[in-house]
Formats: sequence, structure tokens, C-alpha cells
Amino acid sequence: MFSGCSSLNDIKPLENWNVSNGTDFSGMFSECSSMINIKPLENWNVSNGTNFSGMFYKCSSLNDINPLENWNVSSGTDFSWMFSECSTLNDIKPLEKWKLSENNFSGMFYKFSALNDINPLEN
Repeated sequence: MFSGCSSLNDIKPLENWNVSNGTDFSGMFSECSSMINIKPLENWNVSNGTNFSGMFYKCSSLNDINPLENWNVSSGTDFSWMFSECSTLNDIKPLEKWKLSENNFSGMFYKFSALNDINPLEN
């Protein structure tokens, strides 16, 4: 949807979007290299989402995914490349609450060069 919008840095207009029927969020913000703040996505109801692959792929300025902490992604089956090449992101603690099972995680943290603690993924 916004893939390749390298100058996009303000997504506040998406804050009240009703995405509750959405199932495929793949590549939605991929290569939005100027995007820093994803707080407007905090209250999105993504509970029907199954495909999150590459959603934030190459969002190289993204440094805080706390707004995703309470996302219900339990229906998700594909998280491949979701945060791949988010080179400034170093804290994945917000993902600690995500309930996941038998899914595709290939390349999810590929070239995640600032990551230094994977303990939040323990459970």
C-alpha cells in the first residue's frame, strides 16, 4: 500500500483506520525509510491478519515498535521479513506479549544489526 514511500514520515492520518477486516498487511510500509514513529498504529485491530510479511521491511529509521506491543496477531501465519533491515531498531521487547504458533518467521530479523538481546522471544 505504501511500499517504497521513502519520504513518508507522518502516518498520523491512519490512526483511526478500521482495519479489523484486514487479513493481508504484507509490505504495507516496506521501504518507508524515513518513517520513525508508528504510534498511530497502536490501536489497530489486526486480529484477523494472517500475513504480516515485510510489513516494515527496510524501515531503516524505525527505532521503536512499542506501539505494536498489544497487537493481537494470534491469527498470523506469515511474519517473514517483517522487520528485516530495520537497522536502527534494537529493542524487540514489545513482541514479548505476542501469541504465536507454527508460523513463517524466515528473515524476520534479517540484517537487524542493532539487535543485542533476544530474551523477549524466549516464550
